[in-house]
Amino acid sequence: MGLRLIGRLAVCAGLMMVLSACATTVDISARFPARYAETANIRNIAVADFDGYGGREFQSALQAELFSATFDGRPYFNVVATGGPSNPGAAAGYGRSVGAQGVILGTVGTDFNTSSYQGSESRCVRWDGDKCKEYKSFPIPCWRRNVDLIVTPSLVSVASGRVVYSAQKRASRNTSWCGNESPSTGDLAMVTDAQRDILGDIRRDIAPYNTTLSATLKTKGVGLSDVLKAQFTAAAKAASSGDMGSACQAWASINAAQPGNLDTVYDLGVCAESAGDYGKALSLYRQAQRLAPAPDNAVNESLARAQNLADAKAALARGQKK
Repeated sequence: MGLRLIGRLAVCAGLMMVLSACATTVDISARFPARYAETANIRNIAVADFDGYGGREFQSALQAELFSATFDGRPYFNVVATGGPSNPGAAAGYGRSVGAQGVILGTVGTDFNTSSYQGSESRCVRWDGDKCKEYKSFPIPCWRRNVDLIVTPSLVSVASGRVVYSAQKRASRNTSWCGNESPSTGDLAMVTDAQRDILGDIRRDIAPYNTTLSATLKTKGVGLSDVLKAQFTAAAKAASSGDMGSACQAWASINAAQPGNLDTVYDLGVCAESAGDYGKALSLYRQAQRLAPAPDNAVNESLARAQNLADAKAALARGQKK
């Protein structure tokens, strides 16, 4: 399955009166294997108990995360059961009893901490009618509330009885308030938000996933003749509008007319990458790297990205053969 490439023009925004240059980037739909290879063939999964404060809530959230997990647009897991022993030694037997290939379980630790600090607020100390003529800063008491969530998941293979995946995941959230204010975010909301980070991380650890990467195009055609530079600019404009097909055809024609231009060769590498031809993309990026008069961040980043995608494609193919 080739990559889907969608051109988009990066939005430039001024911050604190500082202007930054716009870059034309493209979104690349990418496929990656599970980070832990031994989990790749576990599709029928049981979500057993998670010990600790908040364990039951995390178990329920993990069940929902795995139930909704998809790969290439199709559901990936079949969640066959929930509940069950939190002891890894008993997981395989439980898994066999419910028809699971793997059982995920673990522990949850939730730590709440509130600390105080001195803040300040500006108050008017001199008025002229209804207009303030002078402000002063006054100290006020403030508080910060932290939530630290630590989850240690383990996945047991029913066939072997071994733990094939174990990790420690940590996420924190905080809120603060001063004076007579109330906290803007409650404990439950912070825990739920922290859970979201950990759940997504576990899901990517144990199952293949789709994600979107970003590549920066070269848009100037430096070194091309005036006629070809105008064609290059038109191709870049087409890419920024989402018409990568026309852009890639134009860059191929430009490269045939004036071979070996850094910008053209590099953008053709993005075109090859978009078609899933990582071997060709890597060859073109390496050529662009040799053509660059100095280290080029866009070229180096694209070379690394294409290599990662090539490795991921090979890993997914190996997993399918098992």
